[in-house]
Amino acid sequence: MGRTTFTVTALNTLFAPAVIGRRGRVDSSIDKIVASAERATGGSADDHRDLIEGYRILLGSYANGRYVSFVGWSAILMDIERRITNRMRVARTIAERPEIEREVIREPIVVTGLPRTATTLAHNLLAGPAANRAPLLWELLTTLPGDADEAAKEAGIADAKKFTDGLEQAVPTFPDIHKMAPELPEECIFLMPFHSLLWNLCGPLHEFREWCEGRDYSDDYRYLKQTLQILQHKSESRRWVLKSPGHLWSLRALIDAFPDARVVWTHRDPVTVMGSFCSLMEASWSVYQRRYDPAQIGALSLAMLTESIADAREIRLTLRQENLIDVGYPHLAGDPAMQVPRLFDRLGLPWGQAEADNLQYLIDLPTKRRKHEYTLSRYGLSQAEVEEAFGDYPSLVNNLPALAKRH
Repeated sequence: MGRTTFTVTALNTLFAPAVIGRRGRVDSSIDKIVASAERATGGSADDHRDLIEGYRILLGSYANGRYVSFVGWSAILMDIERRITNRMRVARTIAERPEIEREVIREPIVVTGLPRTATTLAHNLLAGPAANRAPLLWELLTTLPGDADEAAKEAGIADAKKFTDGLEQAVPTFPDIHKMAPELPEECIFLMPFHSLLWNLCGPLHEFREWCEGRDYSDDYRYLKQTLQILQHKSESRRWVLKSPGHLWSLRALIDAFPDARVVWTHRDPVTVMGSFCSLMEASWSVYQRRYDPAQIGALSLAMLTESIADAREIRLTLRQENLIDVGYPHLAGDPAMQVPRLFDRLGLPWGQAEADNLQYLIDLPTKRRKHEYTLSRYGLSQAEVEEAFGDYPSLVNNLPALAKRH
């Protein structure tokens, strides 16, 4: 499949000298970002030292890459600035309106699973009922209270539009893999600071991955909770529906922050997952790297996804049974008319004509776009290698029972 546009390739070639010496500019770049965030929010870096140092490690890890691109370097700087600014914005809002932290986040539904396992379909379906609500992309990038003035909201939407437009201009095929828009439900990975799944879409960030290993994500989930509290403050209280494959890496911290969460874990044959995820990663690397080896993408993807499954399966043994609902991709995608209503039933959600119509609409969507194409062999992987790496997980997926109604 095609990757970047000619314009991106030309810019990366023309401005290649501009990223020379980037290793020596990491600290000054972060310092400039922090100063800009302080001016924009009235916040103070003193309250966010751990966050800032984490981004310093992230940027340093990216800078150490051999083939860092000009467009990628510019994009990661903008992304880090957006995230630090929003963190300071959230902290300032909480400080000015401490009552916000008394907002109750009731039984949030959290969709997770390996990438490319119909998490987006499940997320959009579960966010459909009028009593439910998913965070929109622009809200994750620019978090404002429910009673914020319309001008501020419009500015946030416009900023998110620039983000999605830039992405689609750089990689025209990206919407075939994952469609994004400012006012569509989006996954928590655009808010969570350090889940390595997202950041490794920029390149082989070895030092950053090591830093993430064993990291305590509790503070990240406190931030996520504060964000939801801000968004629902002074607005209609609805049941939150969240989504991110990244939650597999930190199920314990997720449940500690939201003890009554209902986690919908989607499962799919990892052989199919791997090829699709590698294609997504290549589409992203083609922007952030001037050159890359598809086999390196395959090796990194396999390591990351097998680690996530191993970690999540270990943690799930410590969770209450009511915290988790397993959903097989063959059941969700192959028999949605039966399985989706049963999933709604398990979550205590209503099922009516509006929900049935939304299901049909979402199922029909992929037929309106070009098929997302990928092959496993392009990334130096074989079916046998993937199956061996995942151990008994493929067997578990193949034997996962269909959902049953509650009794």
